[in-house]
Order: sequence, then C-alpha cells, then structure tokens
Amino acid sequence: MSESKAGTKTESRAVALATSHLEAWSNHDLDTVRGNLASDVQFYSPAANLVGIDEYMDAPRGLTQFAKQVVPGSLRVIAAMGDERNALIMYEVSTEGGPIGSKVFPSAQTWLLDDNGKIKVERIVSYAVPR
Repeated sequence: MSESKAGTKTESRAVALATSHLEAWSNHDLDTVRGNLASDVQFYSPAANLVGIDEYMDAPRGLTQFAKQVVPGSLRVIAAMGDERNALIMYEVSTEGGPIGSKVFPSAQTWLLDDNGKIKVERIVSYAVPR
C-alpha cells in the first residue's frame, strides 16, 4: 500500500484484486472467485498443483473443498504489497468442521495477473500445518 497526497491509503491493482479474491472465497462467494481467474490459471501449494479454472475450483484439493470449511468473515489480512501485476499477501482465516477442524489457518500467497487483470498464477509461499 502507498499513501496518496491526501494521506489516504491506496492499493495497487494486483493487491486490490487479490484481497477481493480472498474476501470472496473466505465468504463462500465462489461465483466471484471463478470470475477472477484466467482460463489457464495455475495454482501451486504444498497440497496440489492445479491448472485451469475447473481444477482450481473443483479438484479434490481445489479451492472449493478448502473454502467451504472457512468461517465466513474470519479473513484477517496481516500484510499486503504489490504492483500492477504482482501481489504478496500474508493472511489468516479460521476453519471449522471438515477434515481440518477448528483452526486458525495462516498463509502467505503471491498472485500474478495476466494482461486482462485476471489471476494467472497463484502460489502459496508459506504454509503452517494446523496442529
């Protein structure tokens, strides 16, 4: 984030999209999530490497399986930085039920946008296994 001349916070395009993407899936708005993705989106995490919107959303280790365990409204952004095409965000969400159980789930992720402002590459760069 940077400060404008008026002293208000402004976000880069990539940080704004990545933040709204996190807000959407953590609040179970999966239609919005799908609309943020490039058709050839690539997702990399310790749990899975997925390519394409359908795998990203619906694979056994895809976003839908994780997001449905997240408590809506639990997203807490810790830090965010980026430019027009790249974002890095540290955040945490709370989960309940499912295989994960009731946990605080911390993460740091990067996003790369394509020329159309859609998410081209999403990568979890740090991950803490809930105990």
